Amino acid sequence: MDIKPLKIELQCLFCDSALTGKDDAKFESGDLIKCAECGEENDFDSVLEIAKQKGLLQMKEQVLESIKKAFK
Repeated sequence: MDIKPLKIELQCLFCDSALTGKDDAKFESGDLIKCAECGEENDFDSVLEIAKQKGLLQMKEQVLESIKKAFK
């Protein structure tokens, strides 16, 4: 099975822009991440949960595609 690495960006809950920060920034549960585009503060836990869901969906799509190719 050929599974490609996933790249999932954390996105603002208000404007869907990619959340950016310093490369060495560390976030923990309960932290707020300020969006550089709209200025809203995003709850780290909520942003991370949405990113996890997107990652699982992308992985599921890749696995299903690999299965389809394997059984052609």
